[in-house]
Amino acid sequence: MNNQRNTQMYQTPPSPAARLNNLRQPSLNLPSSLDIDQTLYDSFSNLNLSETNDHHHHVSLPETLDYSYGGEGFNFINPIVPTNSRRRLEDIVRASNGVNYNQRVYSGVAHSTTRTVDPFLHQRASSSGLDPRFDFDFDPWSYLLAKERLFHTQQQLQHLNAVISEENNNINSNININNLQNHQYLRLASLHQLRGMICFLAKDQHGCRILQSKFEAPTKEDVELVLYEVAGSVADLMKDQYGNYIMQKLVCVCNDVQKGLIVRELTERSVDVILVCMSPYGTRAVQKLLENLNSRVQIMMVIRGLHRGAAQLANDPNGHHVLQYCLIHYDCDFNQPILDQIANNCFKVATDRSGCCVLQACVEHSRGEVRNRLLAEIMANAIPIAEDPFGNYVLQHMVGLQSPELTEVLVSQLQGNFAYLSQNKYASNVVEKCLIESEPDIATKIILELVKSPNAPSLLVDPYGNFVIQSALKVSRGIAKECLRELILRNVNSMQSNLYGKKILEKVEKKRTIYK
Repeated sequence: MNNQRNTQMYQTPPSPAARLNNLRQPSLNLPSSLDIDQTLYDSFSNLNLSETNDHHHHVSLPETLDYSYGGEGFNFINPIVPTNSRRRLEDIVRASNGVNYNQRVYSGVAHSTTRTVDPFLHQRASSSGLDPRFDFDFDPWSYLLAKERLFHTQQQLQHLNAVISEENNNINSNININNLQNHQYLRLASLHQLRGMICFLAKDQHGCRILQSKFEAPTKEDVELVLYEVAGSVADLMKDQYGNYIMQKLVCVCNDVQKGLIVRELTERSVDVILVCMSPYGTRAVQKLLENLNSRVQIMMVIRGLHRGAAQLANDPNGHHVLQYCLIHYDCDFNQPILDQIANNCFKVATDRSGCCVLQACVEHSRGEVRNRLLAEIMANAIPIAEDPFGNYVLQHMVGLQSPELTEVLVSQLQGNFAYLSQNKYASNVVEKCLIESEPDIATKIILELVKSPNAPSLLVDPYGNFVIQSALKVSRGIAKECLRELILRNVNSMQSNLYGKKILEKVEKKRTIYK
């Protein structure tokens, strides 16, 4: 009796697999001493946990962000391991759990066969008497996966750590990843010790500063090393928020031959240099490059690379700075390709916020045939340009150049429309500029046209026209002055009851007081 009792006491408990297999036998005779709900027993007995080799079954457990299943299995993520190595590590972990990532099936602990959940589980649960409102979309084996994490041996953990270390060492065989994150190490290391990392560091906020500090007084070898490192990434670095500073430093210390290499790579495709100029960071780098170019050939290479997109660059808030630099600092012969493209798109450039500044520089710094072509294009569209919020500055700039010939051409082009333009918010500025900056005979011609216009009385009370009349009063002489006085006296009653008319009367009264 004692031997039998001892045998029962030390008998090995059934494995989890054996216990679950027993649950699958509907003919199991349970001891009467066990209190088990018959409904629950029937429900689990009807579950179909069939062996399958069919890859088209669906696992009901949700796939999480880290590619684990069900949320209860062993889940190990090391943030240091890169994506490709992390995937291999997860494959190793899933192998220990019986997870097959490709087939989306897995087996429980101590089971050699893969299991899938019966796709008709809800129907079977409902037919067996269970409340269908409850969610039975789970894997009966998943609780074993949750328990498995408690039984990982020390050898398994050591194996996982060895895999992680191996993957980390493969990132860079020369520099440890911890050293890359150590700014003190980077400051102490020489440029030659950082070989292979220059482009990476140049795009980092702290790495960029460290590289700049090492470039204060670089040796010839340092310049050659950095130039070799950035080869193939010149345009990319120039457009980078931090990398552009390294390129600006580099072009300042390179010799003409080395600058030629940078220019050749940057202009090999026109689209590259154009996109760099349109970048808020690249535009600075290109201007710094142009400042340090001494070779006429290299300058022409850059300008020829820019001219294909000159109109787009002129209207770009960043690119127009590069064009203006070229127009101001280089001779007209160098800028011929750019000027031709601007002339071809004159109206489009003149009516843009940035383009109007470029067109002003084109008019001021060009000469000869190309300048005449630009002026002809502007004059042909003088009235719509004068009415434009930005184009009017182009015409004002032309008058401000103090060129009587140019002003006379513009006035003749606007003749017959001065009264109309004086009532426009933007064009009225052009009329005032012509009155103030032009020769007395030209100013007299404009005033007489205004006074004789059918709209002359409305100019005295117009929000914009009143400023034109005030400017005319300042510059009028002789017959033009008498005509203005007569116009004001005829409309004094209407002017006294108008805000803008009162301003003109105040000007006249003040001027009369001064004369007395």
